[in-house]
Amino acid sequence: MPAPGVPPDGVDLRPLAEEDLGPVVRWFAEPHVIRWWEASTDPVAVRTRYADRIAGREPTDVFLISSRGRPAGLIQRYLIADHPDWSEALAATGALPTPAAGLDYLIGDPALTGRGLASAAIRECARLTFIRHPQLAAISAAPFTENTASWRALERAGFTRAWSGPIAGVDSHLYLLCR
Repeated sequence: MPAPGVPPDGVDLRPLAEEDLGPVVRWFAEPHVIRWWEASTDPVAVRTRYADRIAGREPTDVFLISSRGRPAGLIQRYLIADHPDWSEALAATGALPTPAAGLDYLIGDPALTGRGLASAAIRECARLTFIRHPQLAAISAAPFTENTASWRALERAGFTRAWSGPIAGVDSHLYLLCR
């Protein structure tokens, strides 16, 4: 049974493609996204940022989140060890089991926020991540402490708050889903 507010067919995740970048550019310009994501709204910059990920030349997997065939947002997963600066920042918390993956996500379409889609997408991406990377001890996400919608989505997806404080200079909560 889907979570309350999630369409009966839930969410669909598929690898981000070049043709998805138009909606991504629009989402990055939405006020509810700008506040939390440091992303350019220039189409050329967005294409440059995601080209290697789409082509599989960069170790971050990015997926388009859709609901009933309607593009809703994006979610990306990566192995923490592939990003040394971020790995060091998370290790400083003392709360991150290793090896671990990280998730970043957004529901970009403002008409689709507040419906449980982020939690459904996080749950599905976490499930797929544990299958893809059986060596992982945990999956993590580090939303800003002020981003209540984000950390509540993580909690509804089964993640637990493991630590709170500055991560890379930003007040954040570290959430974990352990294997």
